[in-house]
Amino acid sequence: MGAPSAVAAFNNDLKYNNINKLLCLCSAFAYSASFCADWQTRFTVPLIVRSDKRSYTLSKCIAVAVAGGTSVVTGAAAFIAFLCATHEQILPSAVEIDNEFSWQAFGDLLVNGQPALFFLCYLCVLFLAAAFFASLGLAASGYFPNKYVAYISPFALDFVLNELANKLGLPIWLDPGRLATARILGSTTSSILRIVVISFLSFTVLCDILFIQTAKRRLANG
Repeated sequence: MGAPSAVAAFNNDLKYNNINKLLCLCSAFAYSASFCADWQTRFTVPLIVRSDKRSYTLSKCIAVAVAGGTSVVTGAAAFIAFLCATHEQILPSAVEIDNEFSWQAFGDLLVNGQPALFFLCYLCVLFLAAAFFASLGLAASGYFPNKYVAYISPFALDFVLNELANKLGLPIWLDPGRLATARILGSTTSSILRIVVISFLSFTVLCDILFIQTAKRRLANG
């Protein structure tokens, strides 16, 4: 067998090296602790005076999700570019695609010789996953406005959710950690993207609702 392709190297690194754990931390470090900083420095006071609590909390949710997703996708895109530049082949051999990749997530794109779309789909998954984990850290900081809570809670809660999913045999769409690496077998690209988008957007909106409610209460009493 020849040297591994860029696709194979990316697939192995993403799915077999606990990258989802690093994903939790990197997404949270981007901006999840911003509410903690505002609250502890009392910077929330002039912000609320100039706008209102709902606008402040909603804009914080959007900024955290975008910052978390962008920070992870930027690094992932740079890594993909590095792999493509340093590997002789981007696509695996036809035999490898048929035997190993065709039944994995986005394998139908590789069968059709579309590695660019393959990578793009994974970047979409990573963006949505990172946006959720960043929003999870923000939601936790609404209850406990401490930057360490904002940083560590996505990692800790991902571990708890993964354990629950394994113990209870829950489907992958209820396990954000596995969903972040798109470990969905035997499905088409459109089906996978539909599951990922609906699941992560639902999780993110739930986190945002929890943050808005707790933060508005805290700001009203603060």
